[in-house]
Amino acid sequence: MNRNRWLTLVSPLLLLALWELAVWAGWLNPVFYPPPSEVLVTFWEQLVSGELLAHIGISLLRIGAGLLLGGVPAIVLGLLMGINPVVRALMQPLAVAIYPIPKIALLPLVIVVLGLGEASKIATIAISVFFLVVLNVVASVQQVEPRHFEVARSFGARSRDLFWTVALPASIPGIMNSIKLGVGFALTLIVGVEFVGANEGIGWFIWRAYELYAIDRMLAGLIAVALVGWAITALLDELERLLLPWQASGTHTTKRRTEPMLATLTTWFIASRPWSYTAAVIPVALGTIVAAYQGAFDVWIFLLTVVGSVLLQAGTNFANDYYDFIKGTDNAASLGTGGIVFKHNIRPIQALFASLICFGIGSVIGLYLVWVAGPLILWIGIASVLIGFFYTAGPFALAYVGLGEIAVFIFMGPVIVMGSYYVQMKELSWPIVLISLPIGFLVAAILHANNLRDLDNDRKMGKRTLATVLGRAGANIEYYVLIGGTYLSLMIVVLLGIAPWLTLITIITIPTAFRLMKIVANNSEPHALQPVLRQTASLHAQFGMLFVVGWAAAWLLEALI
Repeated sequence: MNRNRWLTLVSPLLLLALWELAVWAGWLNPVFYPPPSEVLVTFWEQLVSGELLAHIGISLLRIGAGLLLGGVPAIVLGLLMGINPVVRALMQPLAVAIYPIPKIALLPLVIVVLGLGEASKIATIAISVFFLVVLNVVASVQQVEPRHFEVARSFGARSRDLFWTVALPASIPGIMNSIKLGVGFALTLIVGVEFVGANEGIGWFIWRAYELYAIDRMLAGLIAVALVGWAITALLDELERLLLPWQASGTHTTKRRTEPMLATLTTWFIASRPWSYTAAVIPVALGTIVAAYQGAFDVWIFLLTVVGSVLLQAGTNFANDYYDFIKGTDNAASLGTGGIVFKHNIRPIQALFASLICFGIGSVIGLYLVWVAGPLILWIGIASVLIGFFYTAGPFALAYVGLGEIAVFIFMGPVIVMGSYYVQMKELSWPIVLISLPIGFLVAAILHANNLRDLDNDRKMGKRTLATVLGRAGANIEYYVLIGGTYLSLMIVVLLGIAPWLTLITIITIPTAFRLMKIVANNSEPHALQPVLRQTASLHAQFGMLFVVGWAAAWLLEALI
C-alpha cells in the first residue's frame, strides 16, 4: 500500500521533470511552453499578491450560490420523485431530456434573459447542477430496499414521514456523491462561463492571460483550478467520512462501525448555537444601515457580509466547544448552550473540523470583500478569525486570562460595525465607532452573564475571567456598567447629532434591562442566573433590531422629504 502511494507521486513528478528538461534542452520553445519552474514562480507571485486568491474567491462564491440555488431544490425534488411514482412520471422525462444538453450552450439564452451580470453566471451553474443532482438522487432513492418503506407504512407513516425517516437518511450517500459531482461540474463550467462577459474570476484570469499571451499566468490559473478542485474534493470526502462513518472501508472499517452514528444535520445546526447568530447579524445590519443612511447601499455586499459574519460566529462556537472540552471546562454538569461534545454525541475532532470549515468558507467570502472594498477588510478578517479561534485555544486563550469581555466588546461591536460600514462606504469615520458602542456594551454583557453564571465552576477549573477576578460583588457591578453603558452611549450619540432621534425607540427595552439587573443583584446560584444569559441575549437582539429600525426609519423619512 505504501509503495502504491509513492508510485502515485512518481508519474506527475516525472512528467514535470521531463517538461523542464525538454525546455532546458531546447526541444520545447519556452515562449509557448514555459518550464514548470517558471510557472510555479508566477503562481506563487500571483498568490502572494492576493490577485489570484481574489479571483478564486469570486469564482467560489458564484459556484456556492449556484449550488445552493440548483442543488437544494434538486435534492428535494429528487427525493420526491424517488418516493412518489406520479411525481417521477411527470418530471423524469423532462430531466432526462434536458440533462444531455451541454450547459455551456445554454449560456447565450441565459444571458438574453438575465443579462451579462452575476445572475446569468449563477443561473448557468444552478441549471447545470440541478439536472445532474436530480437524476442521481432519484437513482439513490430507488436503490433503497422497498421493505424499508413498507415497514414505515405499516407503522402509519405518511408521505411526509417517508421523506424524512426513510428516503432522506437512506439516500445521504447518493446525495453526497451528487454534491461531489455537482461541485466538480460547476468548477469546470464556471471557467467557461467567466470567459464571457466577466471582468473577474478565475476563468477571466485565465482568458485575460491568454489574450496577453502570458502563458505562464495562464498555466498558473490552471494550477489554481486544479488545486481548488482537489481541495474541495478532499473536503467533501472528509465530510462524507464524518457524516457516514459506516461507509468507511479498508483496515479501519471495523473500528469505524463501532463508533456511534453522527448526529443529523439538524443536530449539527443546533450544535452551532444558531440563537447566538443575532450577535453576528445585528452589528452587520447596523453598519450597513448607517452606510445606507449616508447614501451607500449594496444588497449583495450586505448579504455576503451577513453570511461571512455568521460563519465566523459558528466557527468560534465550534472552536470554543472543542477547546473547552479539551481543557476540562465543559463537562457533563455544565450549564448553558455549549458543550456539544457532551450534549450532542459529537466527537471533539469533529467540532474542531466543523470550526475550520466555517472559518474557511467565511474567509473565502472575506477575500471577495477584500477585492471589493480594499485591504483593510483583509486585516479585519485575519484579526477576527484569530480572535475567534484563540478565544479558547492555546495556553493564553483570551477567555482564560480575563480578556474575554474586552475581545468580544471590540470585535463583536465596533469591528463588525465598522467593517460592515466600510465595505459599503469604502471609508471610515470616527462617528461610526461611537455608533457601535451600544452594541459592543450589550454583546459584552451577554458573555459576562455567562461568566456570572459559571463563576464558581470557572474558579474550580482554574479558568480566569473578569468575574472570577472581580468576585461576585465586583462582577455584578460590571454587569450593571455594561447594561448602563449601552443606554448612556446611545444618549450621547443622539445628543451629539450622530444618530437620528428616531433611534431613541430603543429605550422601550429599559424595563427589561432593569429586571435583569435586579435578578443579578438578588441571586448567585447558577440555575437562578441561567435565565439572565438567555434574556441578555434577547435584550441584545431587541435593542439591536430597534436601533437598526430607528436608522432605517430616519433613512426612509429623509428619502421621502
